[in-house]
Amino acid sequence: MATDAHSTPLQGPFKPAPAPTTAQALTASRASHEATRPQQEPVPLALDLVELELALDLSDIADRGFCDAVRDAAMKINGEFLFDLPASGLVEDAQRIAVVCLSRDNGGRFGLVLLSAHGDRVRTAEADEATQGLVRFARAFVAVLEKL
Repeated sequence: MATDAHSTPLQGPFKPAPAPTTAQALTASRASHEATRPQQEPVPLALDLVELELALDLSDIADRGFCDAVRDAAMKINGEFLFDLPASGLVEDAQRIAVVCLSRDNGGRFGLVLLSAHGDRVRTAEADEATQGLVRFARAFVAVLEKL
């Protein structure tokens, strides 16, 4: 039986797959990067923080609040929102600090999400000398959760 060169495939017309979002692309890139790395070497914390920052949406913060927006962003990158609290001068130009557990491996990896004093910007950060106590508290918090 001869085939017609102009026939339509049985599956229907070609439809390109939707393009992944930046956060999805970064997560996929991170997964392939982790697959090629030795198991004992963790992904740099800075990469986890960039991924978290890309997952954050400032409009979500305005609509639903800082806590819920950070919780959703953490879930998108397979992290865990732990808590948020007023910055109380711990970080300059910040009104709130959220702590996110990025991984529970090797004692846990934690990142901070900072809401600017005017509520118009959000950024991620590693703990520094002033905020190291929050990370110690977060580690203890996760240890208690794991025992429950």
